[in-house]
Amino acid sequence: MPALRERIGDALPASRRERLAPIVFAGGLLAIGAMLIKAKPRIGHVPTPKQFGDLPRRSRTRRAAQTTRDHIEPFAPTNVTDSIGRSLMLGGAALLLTRLLDEAAGRDGK
Repeated sequence: MPALRERIGDALPASRRERLAPIVFAGGLLAIGAMLIKAKPRIGHVPTPKQFGDLPRRSRTRRAAQTTRDHIEPFAPTNVTDSIGRSLMLGGAALLLTRLLDEAAGRDGK
């Protein structure tokens, strides 16, 4: 990795490297995030928390618990790597957008 950094360092002036670094980093975050979402590795699979079925319960308390369980379940992750991938993509997009807007805003006092 240091060799690559030296090659890039020789090719670009320091100020330009500093300006491009966030864009390259954001591209890496976006690529890794997309790869995680697309690949869906089995290591990130989460077992289903809902194991006792959907038949109606007799007790009012159990029916309330069942209804609450069914409303909360959509928020539980099914694949952790999907969640990590989405977070990486969101972070990469935010970093890229911030850098582009900073470039559009220009330097201080101009």
